[in-house]
Amino acid sequence: MTTQKTTTKKKLAIAGGSLLLIAGVTVGGALVTMNSTIFDNVFKTEVTDTSADGELIVTGAPMTNTFTGAMDGEAITGYYTATNTSQNATLSVGLGSMLQPGGDKSIELAGALDTRVAIDGGSLIDTGKLSNMKLAEAEAFEIAPGDSVKVRIDVYVKDSDAFLAADLDEAEVTADYLFNSIAK
Repeated sequence: MTTQKTTTKKKLAIAGGSLLLIAGVTVGGALVTMNSTIFDNVFKTEVTDTSADGELIVTGAPMTNTFTGAMDGEAITGYYTATNTSQNATLSVGLGSMLQPGGDKSIELAGALDTRVAIDGGSLIDTGKLSNMKLAEAEAFEIAPGDSVKVRIDVYVKDSDAFLAADLDEAEVTADYLFNSIAK
């Protein structure tokens, strides 16, 4: 008889606990789902015909230099001509760099060399390390239809002491200059 009472009490306790759990979950909101909606999102387009009937062509010789770190400001300068061959679209032009794979200590050397750019004889603009050279979006330049722009790129040793301390003897890196454009 004692066993039967204990079993009945256990069953009642389990049933009561389950009811409390169900009631708590239902009232507490764990099983309640609710949707929320933001209405009237509107997206439009207004397409204008500014497609370029030409392209951006950049000419100039690749740079080759052996840096010694002998002094601050040791540099090589390259001059390039960017030409918009379109007859109807102005181009907005950006500039950056990309390292080619390979080369001894190439990443380290590219990180030790600084770059700067001048557009059409303007002021030199700091464009960061050769490893991640970039003309900021606000510094992108425009080329009118049929026009050309002279672009000067300097690669240089900003701090010769830091350059020499980096132990880059025999290091070599090959980098590409990426000119990108979009018709305006």
